[in-house]
Amino acid sequence: MSHFRVKILVPALGILILLFCADIPRLYADELPSENVEQTILEKKNNITQLNQQIEAFQKKISDAQSQKITLESELDLLQNRAAKTQLQISETSAQIDLINTEIITTQNKILEMQQKLEREKELIVTVIQKIQAQDNALNIQLFYGSERFSTLLDTVQKLEQISSDLAQAVTEAKALKSSLEQAKSEQESKKTKLNEYEEELQDHKSQLEEELEAKGVILATTQQSEKRFQALVQELKQEQTYVQNQIHELQTKLEQRILPADEIGGGLLAWPINASRGLSASFHDPTYPFRNFFEHSGIDLPAAKGTPVRAAASGFVAWTRRGAQYGNYVMVIHSDGIATLYAHLSRIDVVSDQFIPRGGQIGLVGSTGLSTGPHLHFEVRKEGIPTDPMLYLE
Repeated sequence: MSHFRVKILVPALGILILLFCADIPRLYADELPSENVEQTILEKKNNITQLNQQIEAFQKKISDAQSQKITLESELDLLQNRAAKTQLQISETSAQIDLINTEIITTQNKILEMQQKLEREKELIVTVIQKIQAQDNALNIQLFYGSERFSTLLDTVQKLEQISSDLAQAVTEAKALKSSLEQAKSEQESKKTKLNEYEEELQDHKSQLEEELEAKGVILATTQQSEKRFQALVQELKQEQTYVQNQIHELQTKLEQRILPADEIGGGLLAWPINASRGLSASFHDPTYPFRNFFEHSGIDLPAAKGTPVRAAASGFVAWTRRGAQYGNYVMVIHSDGIATLYAHLSRIDVVSDQFIPRGGQIGLVGSTGLSTGPHLHFEVRKEGIPTDPMLYLE
């Protein structure tokens, strides 16, 4: 084989190996979008913009309502506006999902087109290599036996040069196609990841809407649509917050002195009071908490079936067991290192004040007492009496 032929064929064979071994997904024509898909995508984006503008308008209404004096009417309006905003967020997230699905189909279309073109480039390269082989064989014969005419020899060399140029161009285009195809596949994966995120966000919005509607029902049921009862509820909630704050300061030092070294919190870590496999329904200082206009959400909410056992996060002494408008049936436990934990909305309390309870000991059962929208455990961690994020302490 001539040096000229080797110089031409080596890069061509290399690109052929790369192309034929590439992992290219097979797509089909029935997956393709309509011809006016770009216009469809533009319309979907405009719809999302309009939904976001409506969401911003409701957010302004919510902010204005939060600055007003708390009355039954203002609170119900606030909850209604929050629910309307969440409904719009559900629509916006659904529209985002629809848009991404359309873009995914469009990208599949582009991948299919590039895949088909790449197949044609492969065939072209194979054809060109075959021509090179034929002309190179002719050239070798002419050089070995001699050519009757020198012009025939020149014609063969010129054909080889032209074919070499065609091959170089085909290889360059094939490389560019391969690169574009890989980029399209990467974009497709990014879109699928984003799609999963939006689907999770959609479920969160739906759960939030359900809780906001339930919160409105709780307020109506508790106050019986009476402004007088509503103001009494607000006053009772404030008194309960004050009581907890004052009592914990008084009892922390007193009860903590009775905790033996063996029962101290090791490394400051607490055990989960219930199984958290269902995640959190509300986080510490959660901005979506439906009763936030009354008070800041000072713990985390763990959804669970009514009657689920609630266990002590660490060894300590029960400071008190009470029933209040906010927490329903709840228990406060004093631990070492200035730590106290609170367990609220219980359906049943299984401990008494001043009782020592070991880590993992049963405190009571999950319920939905007090200001609650459904069965769950409200769990607080307080450091020197100040509410702090429980997630910083849980194992």
